[in-house]
Amino acid sequence: MKIIVLPLFRLPSGHHKAAEAIIEHITRIRPDAQIQTVDILSYCHESLETVVSKMYMQWISKKPDSYSKFYKSFIYTPDGKRSEQVPLHVWDKYFEFRLARFIEKEQPDYIICTHSYPSKLLNHLKRQRKIDVPVINVYTDFFVSDVWGKQGIDYHFVPHLEAKKWLTKFGVPGSRIFITGIPVHPSFEVEHTRSEYRSILVGGGNSGLGHLEKLLNSLQSEPLSYMYKVLCGHNEKLREQIISLKNPRIQALSYMSSREEMNRYYEEASAIITKPGGITVSEVLEKELPVFIASALPGQEEFNADYLKKRQLIYELCDDKPVEQQITAIIESDIERSKWKKRLDMYRLEKEHTLETTLINIFGKKSSSIPL
Repeated sequence: MKIIVLPLFRLPSGHHKAAEAIIEHITRIRPDAQIQTVDILSYCHESLETVVSKMYMQWISKKPDSYSKFYKSFIYTPDGKRSEQVPLHVWDKYFEFRLARFIEKEQPDYIICTHSYPSKLLNHLKRQRKIDVPVINVYTDFFVSDVWGKQGIDYHFVPHLEAKKWLTKFGVPGSRIFITGIPVHPSFEVEHTRSEYRSILVGGGNSGLGHLEKLLNSLQSEPLSYMYKVLCGHNEKLREQIISLKNPRIQALSYMSSREEMNRYYEEASAIITKPGGITVSEVLEKELPVFIASALPGQEEFNADYLKKRQLIYELCDDKPVEQQITAIIESDIERSKWKKRLDMYRLEKEHTLETTLINIFGKKSSSIPL
C-alpha cells in the first residue's frame, strides 16, 4: 500500500507535526505501507516555496492586522463559501496540472492532506474526474477554513462535532466525516508518573513570532514561586535574552528533536503558556495541562482561540494582573481544576473513534510479523 502525505512549505509547522503523527499511527497498523511526504510547492518550484514562505513569515510578523483582515476576507468567512466563489488563479491551475502528473507517476493508493491548499487542488481534480485516488483531509485547527476541499474529498478527520456539522452544510455526507480530534503523535499518549516539580512551560518562541518579550518583562517584574521553562527552539536571540535576565526562575530550553523529551517536560509542568496553535494545544490537552494564552498570531490562531475560549478549554492572560497570580488562581484551586477537567472530558466525549481505529477502518490492519 502506497500513501502520499501532503503538508505545505518546508518550514516546521503544525501541518508537518500532524503529518508525522498520522504517519506514525499508520506505521503501527500497516507496517507494510510505503509513505511519502511531499511539499507540493517545493516539488513544483523550489525557489517559489522559499519566496512564499519568507513573505508569509514577514507578513504575519510585520503587518499582523493586514494579514488578519486578509484571512477573514478570503480564508475563513462566516458562510464558508468565499474560496468557492473565487475563480481558480493561474497558479492554482499550474499546481493542479503538476499535482495530477505527480499522482499519475507515483500511483498512490491514498493521499492524505494536512494542509488546506493541496486539499483544494485535489478536490477540484477529483470533481473534474482527472484523478480517482481516495483523499483524506486531516484538519489541524479547531475550525474548517474555506480553502479546504469538501465535496470531492473521500474522508474527513475533524476535531469536534461542530466541525462535522459545518461540513454537512456543504453537502458532505456524515458517513465520510470522522471525529478523531486533531492528530497527536503517539509519543504524547505515553503516561509517566507526574512530577510534583513546580514548573510552568512557556511555548511559542521557536519562530520568533508572538509577544514573548512582553510576557518575559512581566515575569521579570514579579516575585515568582514557579520555574518558568521557555521553549526557545532555534530562536537563539530569545535564548540569549532570557540568559541576560539572570533570573533563576526563568530558564531557556533549546531545540529538542526528541518527542520523548518534550513529553517529559509536559509531565513535569503544572501548566503551559503558549499560542493557540491547533497541534500544540491538542498535545497539551492530551497531557491534561491547563493552557494559558498570552497572544495569538493573526489568522488561524485567532479563530482557534475563539473556539477554545467558547468551550472554556483555555485561559486568557490579561495585562492588569500579575501573570503568576492569574495562573495559580486556577492550578492551585481544586474547584477550578475540577471544572476545567469536566469541560475537557465533555470535549473528548465528542470523539466517535480513536484516530487509530478510524485508520484501521479505512486501511485495514496488517500484522508486522514475518511469515515463515
